[in-house]
Amino acid sequence: MKTKRKLFVLVLILCSILPANAQKHKFYTGLKAGLAIPNLTAGTKSTPLSENYSSKLGSYGGIVGELQTSKILSIRAEINYSSQGGKRDGMQALPLPPALEQLWQMLPQFGITPDNYMYVDIKSKAILNYLEIPVMAKFTFSLGSRINFYMQAGPYMGIMLNAKNITSGSSSVYYKDSNGIFPIDAILSDEMKIGELPFDHTENITSDIHRFNVGGQGAVGFELNMDSGKFFIEGGGNYGFMPIQKDEANGTNNTGAGTVTFGYLFQL
Repeated sequence: MKTKRKLFVLVLILCSILPANAQKHKFYTGLKAGLAIPNLTAGTKSTPLSENYSSKLGSYGGIVGELQTSKILSIRAEINYSSQGGKRDGMQALPLPPALEQLWQMLPQFGITPDNYMYVDIKSKAILNYLEIPVMAKFTFSLGSRINFYMQAGPYMGIMLNAKNITSGSSSVYYKDSNGIFPIDAILSDEMKIGELPFDHTENITSDIHRFNVGGQGAVGFELNMDSGKFFIEGGGNYGFMPIQKDEANGTNNTGAGTVTFGYLFQL
């Protein structure tokens, strides 16, 4: 009987505590928008085709949902449009076009063993647009009656929407390295010289990139509590754990970006 009484008392206590805790939970939803500064990091199996990228600007923002379980801890989930990628300016490697394959096959006659790509002095930009869905733990610290400081981090899943590579400019073609020392025209007869070639082109590379990615995301920020919700501004970043290329002959790159966003969450 004593055991049954203890169990009965425990059930009564739990029934009284759980509704009280449920009433303390708050749910917010809203929007965020801002800028991303993405880059493509060369992986362990990189080639000249995947190296020497620098950061570019992109857009970043989406829908936010936040469940506040206590004064400190919240669970935050987002659905974000994220522009990833990078740019290269100057001498860089490009895949060998079919029009030059026959010429490349002739180079061993000159005692040259060329790479399977060419070098050109142009500008290029890789743009990869993703839908990213992070779920993060958020820790909030009060700085006063209305202002809070917070930190959040967690995993995300990325779904690629589309990808393209944009090149621009004209350049001579180099066959050996990225220093511009070995132009192909220097070893060709006058009748075979190709001169500068135009490289103004946009290529859809969606089929060359893995559609799904997973990674980590985090941010720190400040929020201002309002009567109907809260305004926030934050800076953070994300990094994809999986190489994006399907074919390692194109090298390996990982996505990543720094972000600056602001938004407003309404309390429901």
